[in-house]
Amino acid sequence: MAQTRAKEPAIKVHGKSWVIDLPDDFSTKNDLPKGTQVLLTFKGNDKVEAEVLPPLDPTLAKAAAKVLKRRRGAYDELKRLGD
Repeated sequence: MAQTRAKEPAIKVHGKSWVIDLPDDFSTKNDLPKGTQVLLTFKGNDKVEAEVLPPLDPTLAKAAAKVLKRRRGAYDELKRLGD
């Protein structure tokens, strides 16, 4: 039987895809690092593709945050134009 939890995982929508944060307890039970996400992409009428996204290395995450901070204007303009 499925166990209920107080907090639902975060879901981010990107075009035809959803990015879902796996709960830490689920990650632990399935030998995945905490912070793992799943990317679900809708491929047609009845097809869904799934991909496990491991968490970013802390060094890489820090570098990405720096680049985003420096290039925020360009990022915002790309989002406005639809990438």
